[in-house]
This record gives sequence, C-alpha cells and structure tokens, in this order.
Amino acid sequence: MKKAARKRISLFNLMVALLIMAAVTVFFVNNIISVNNLVLDNSNIQSEISKSISMNNGLQTEIERLSNFDNIKVTAIDKLNLSFSKNRPKKIDILKSDIYNLND
Repeated sequence: MKKAARKRISLFNLMVALLIMAAVTVFFVNNIISVNNLVLDNSNIQSEISKSISMNNGLQTEIERLSNFDNIKVTAIDKLNLSFSKNRPKKIDILKSDIYNLND
C-alpha cells in the first residue's frame, strides 16, 4: 500500500491568504463603523427636524394669535391712532378722457 502523500502548504500561499483575510476583515469592520456613524448622523438630523417642526408649530400659533382681528384692531387704535370711519366711502367716477388729459 502506498502512503498518502501529505501536501504541504507553502509559506507564501499562507501569507497571501492571511493578508486577503485581514483586508476583508478590515473592509467589513470599516463598513460597520461607517454604518454606525451614518445612524448617529441620521439620529441627530431627526432630532433637529423634530425641533424645527415644534418651533414651526409654535410660530404658526403665534402668527394665528397675532393675525386675529381683535388684536389688530386694538393695536391699530392704540398705537397708530386709526379708527373706523363713520361715513361711507364716496364713489368717484373717472373718465378715460380725464386720465388722458392728465398725461398730456
């Protein structure tokens, strides 16, 4: 009977295989770290968006409060001394010929 011949692995092939495995491992670890950083950035952006939404809602409420007719009326009367006219507005009729005469 013949002895089974043991095939020897060359040192060069072993080093190449280890180098390739190390490169693949570094690539996968780098990808995992990159994904974790992206998840963290995404989380930060989501929190900024939620803050902006709440601020926009608050500003919208402030706009609705300030654009209320009663608030505008009080401000117009107190600060600007404006009031409602007691008389109806007068209708003014202007002819086209009068406008042309003004231009000349």
